[in-house]
Amino acid sequence: MGWERGLRFESLSDTLYRVVGSIYKRVEDLAVLEYPRRPHRRSIDVVAKLRDGRLVLLKVMDDVEGLSKQDVQELREIASALGSGALAIASSMGGVELLDEVAYEAHNIRVVNVNTLEKVLSGKANVYIYQCGDMFKVKINREAMKRRRIEKGLSLGELAYRLRVTRRTVYEYERGYIEPTIGKAEKLVEILGEDILEPVDIFDSPKAGRRGLESTPFDSKEEEELARKLMERNYSIVHARRTTVDIVGSRADERVLLVIRHGKESLESLELKSINSMRLARVSGTKHYVVVDDRRVKEDLEGRGIEVYTQGEVIELLNS
Repeated sequence: MGWERGLRFESLSDTLYRVVGSIYKRVEDLAVLEYPRRPHRRSIDVVAKLRDGRLVLLKVMDDVEGLSKQDVQELREIASALGSGALAIASSMGGVELLDEVAYEAHNIRVVNVNTLEKVLSGKANVYIYQCGDMFKVKINREAMKRRRIEKGLSLGELAYRLRVTRRTVYEYERGYIEPTIGKAEKLVEILGEDILEPVDIFDSPKAGRRGLESTPFDSKEEEELARKLMERNYSIVHARRTTVDIVGSRADERVLLVIRHGKESLESLELKSINSMRLARVSGTKHYVVVDDRRVKEDLEGRGIEVYTQGEVIELLNS
């Protein structure tokens, strides 16, 4: 596992340190992304490849209130482009500690605490309770519920009477259209048994809408030119501002990560961004290109062991 290389533990927040320490032995691979330098400006803190082969992007913070809509939008868009899961990890919400084995929600993304993440990865526990708007609900296996109800000889009406809900509500439970609140779920388990429960997949891939090219705020002419050329080749484009890559391109047969020099961006900044982008590419198994058309900067980066391409070279590679 190559996650340790270049990692400076003293630069991590307490929560991020705990996340890395808790999960690194329970995943196939992981990398900490340390760009941008200031954690509150990052949309992705950790990328991990789970033992079942799935990829997950993690945003880590101390309190959920530190999570912005912009962070989540970018996180979800990149995760969707990479076919990855997206999850936020926090210790508290508005100063109140998050409970173990409960999935919270913030800006349409799942949030769990470090203990829950560790327990799920180690197989010691599952999450059944999740936040839905202002309520907490329980995930039910609709087929198991219907089977157990029939085995118990209960009609929809009889079960509804015992739950103090309508017959229609029980019918909707069994169709999977609605989920019971914690109180109703406890009663259901009392009547039908625990095997009707279904774990919440906290690593589920998010569905994120893509913004059109015309509505995408690029940071440079170079970014926009490359994005247009990728779209001409049937790539969907995600433009990122809060993580180590600038553009993620995806199509049915391929995904690519692009780091593009902005104006007179310093060599040190570009090097740091490139190193972190290579970490993301390694764990995600994605092609990665650092794009610089300035000959001197290109040579300096190559002298530091970073493979660099011109815009023309990248397009030629993508055409091959």
